[in-house]
Amino acid sequence: MTRDRLKIIFRIIYAIYAVVLVYLFLQSSFLNIAIAVLSLIGISVLGWLNKKYNHLFNDSITAVLIVFTMLSLLFGTCLNFYDIKYYDDFLHVWSGIIGCSLAYFIYGCFAENKVDTKKKTVFILIYMFMFSMGVASIWELIEFGMDRFLGFECQAGGLVDTMIDTLDCLIGSIFMICYYYFKIRKSLF
Repeated sequence: MTRDRLKIIFRIIYAIYAVVLVYLFLQSSFLNIAIAVLSLIGISVLGWLNKKYNHLFNDSITAVLIVFTMLSLLFGTCLNFYDIKYYDDFLHVWSGIIGCSLAYFIYGCFAENKVDTKKKTVFILIYMFMFSMGVASIWELIEFGMDRFLGFECQAGGLVDTMIDTLDCLIGSIFMICYYYFKIRKSLF
């Protein structure tokens, strides 16, 4: 994907956000306005980080992540597309595709011999986070399977228990990523 195409995609997405924000304002849907603004900030930060770190992700992955964010948060949440049958399933399948594509891209970056140190550090931290959260997700699926098919009660609170377990993993992952960030930084610089 060329830089010009990525710029065009960004402009189109910003225009869509502007139109939807006006619509939400006219509807007095202030919670959805906040979600849309946070989503817009998120994709802007992603674009900025990609530019600052000399194309941290390739442009195709950046574009897909930005479109996915728009479809899930802006369309799904703010415009109630989740009420459309199978919309949520479509996005979850797409997120699996994106996750694998991103992992393959990260692997390719590590296979290169000439990757700068800052970029490697960012990728190591992202990889650690994703690996940790992936293991937590697989564990929750195992618990669900044991409860559902073997009659266990691993997920005592159902969804609440699963979300608390996932949040706990998130907290631990963030703690360790901070620890390793300073450890890696100290050893490299």
